[in-house]
Amino acid sequence: MKKSLGIFLVLIAISGIAEAQYGYGSFRSFRIDLGASYSNPGGDELDAGFGFYVNPKFHVNDNLLLGAKYESTELTAVDEDYLDVSTIYCYATTIDYYVSNDNLRPFAGIDIGIYELESITSRSMGQNTEIELGSKLGISPKIGLSFGHLDICFQYSLIFDQNERFDDFNHSSIKLGFHLGGGEN
Repeated sequence: MKKSLGIFLVLIAISGIAEAQYGYGSFRSFRIDLGASYSNPGGDELDAGFGFYVNPKFHVNDNLLLGAKYESTELTAVDEDYLDVSTIYCYATTIDYYVSNDNLRPFAGIDIGIYELESITSRSMGQNTEIELGSKLGISPKIGLSFGHLDICFQYSLIFDQNERFDDFNHSSIKLGFHLGGGEN
């Protein structure tokens, strides 16, 4: 937890530096992205789930945004009598590059950060076994469209160094949200 808090504070500091260097442009320097996600894991033991995210960002220029993201995703087990799965939390630095400055703005980006995987409880033959997964480094490339203040994005989260038995937390997600601020000056 201390490690996650430290990384999050560094991300905020980097965002502040980016804002200080932002001197001109067509867009307001600060915005906050909010939204929901539908995630589909890559393995056989986990089923799709839902989540939400909050992502404050700063414009470095009209096309490049840097930010810090908090995301929570709830994945469920395919066989709930055998496995109980809980939430994945993500604390990440975000980098987004917008291709145009029009009202319809395609973008590509990457999130790099820490994924906190809560423990899993496995039930077999009447016994419960709890497996601690802990915090893992991950990256998430993404592509999307921003139309006015509405955003849609496809993202794939690749989480490194997972438990050998439960290594299917890598997941693709579709995110639908909106952003406050960051519009044209």
